[in-house]
Amino acid sequence: MQQQEGVDRNGVVVRIGDRVRLLAIRPSILARLLGEEHADVSSMLGRVVEVFDVYETGQVWVSVQFPRLGRTTEVHAIAVDSPAIELVEKAQDEE
Repeated sequence: MQQQEGVDRNGVVVRIGDRVRLLAIRPSILARLLGEEHADVSSMLGRVVEVFDVYETGQVWVSVQFPRLGRTTEVHAIAVDSPAIELVEKAQDEE
């Protein structure tokens, strides 16, 4: 099965496992969040994050883990548009 592909703001192919810099977050995503969730997702802006999924349509998804008290972790995943990401590093198996 062929791996799905998205593209970054420069038209460079992005696949699962690649690392991208998050340059923008959809305002509609932030508008739905409150408190700690809003702060967590907002903090993703400018960070280098890993692509964990790419839909058939080319929609890229990224996620970040946030450590919590009691050795738990909260994960936030968001869909990102091509103009909002820039490839930083290809996945190890692609090199």
